[in-house]
Amino acid sequence: MVTFCEYMKQSLGGSGSGYYSARARIGFEGGDFFTAPETSSAFASLLALQIMGLDRALGSPDPFYMIEAGPGNGTLAVSLLTIFRAADPGLFDRLSPLFYEIPGILRERQEKRISTFSLRHPPRWINPVGMEGDVDEQIAPGEGVVFGNEFLDALPVHRIRGGVSGWEECYVDMTGREFREVWGPLSSEELVLEVRENLGENPADRLGHEFEICLALPEVLGHLDHFLARGFMLWIDYGDIAEELYSERRKKGTLLAYRNHRVSENLLGDLQGESDLTAFVDFSRVFRSLSRLGYRLEGYTDQMSWLMGLGFPEWIEANADRLTPEETVQAGILLHPLKMGRIFKVLLMGKGVGSPELSGFRFGGLRPPP
Repeated sequence: MVTFCEYMKQSLGGSGSGYYSARARIGFEGGDFFTAPETSSAFASLLALQIMGLDRALGSPDPFYMIEAGPGNGTLAVSLLTIFRAADPGLFDRLSPLFYEIPGILRERQEKRISTFSLRHPPRWINPVGMEGDVDEQIAPGEGVVFGNEFLDALPVHRIRGGVSGWEECYVDMTGREFREVWGPLSSEELVLEVRENLGENPADRLGHEFEICLALPEVLGHLDHFLARGFMLWIDYGDIAEELYSERRKKGTLLAYRNHRVSENLLGDLQGESDLTAFVDFSRVFRSLSRLGYRLEGYTDQMSWLMGLGFPEWIEANADRLTPEETVQAGILLHPLKMGRIFKVLLMGKGVGSPELSGFRFGGLRPPP
């Protein structure tokens, strides 16, 4: 029997059998789910403007580290490289692409697609924290940006619920023919402390209510920070601040499984590694973790406000002649408040930098993560 966190870790990243190492299907046709870069080219175009602004704020360093966590099929990286090559050749020449990805099918796709670009600083891949064969010692810390779109939501989480005698954790019994959930005591003192900080010590008012806690988050952020001497971290994902995620209004948690573009609450599924598992990101925890590493909050808003601030209406107008009606509708999904617009948040934090001009955070008015 293992914690659900360990089950999720193996289901998504297990060598040779995990969803992201062996099966991952991302995209509309034949996929299990799609992300913003597959939805519309507007996403990469406007993100490119944000990255170019961050490059200017850093004084146009050479090399400029562009570190993407969880690049998926490589769609976003290819789009960004294509845009920089045409719109900002100077930045393209200075780019040093780094990709934070587990070995397996996705890395193979990324290597194949990125190989079509002639780069002065060849792309490199970093094994995530805890994996053998890391190349940390080969990559000196540099200046640039770490970013990820729908990466943090796939980090393994502990499932917690309020029980009669205290907080309980979900375990997975893997000894029989079918996986089975078993609830028991919290598995570590670290988890006890985190639960106490976010949920309090008395679950009397939360009986049966479920929550998720990602203990791996600070370690992953710290590992990525190792490669950034000076620069920014930009995270785009669905989630919220802790006050909302752990409020009494939530009763079932946020964990979901995705397969064939269908959402399921059957988190164990029929076979381990057959579905994508995701949970809302605790942006308060991201903020606190990066603050301890010396980062300063630069901006926090929802995706709709961020894209509007970067010039989404102008992008639509400039590309109106070449966009099909379907493509225009798909671009709108990025902003739609009932689709990606509100549920996705955007957090930018900087280390060792002045105050950059950040048009992407002109609107929104979200309360910063505490």
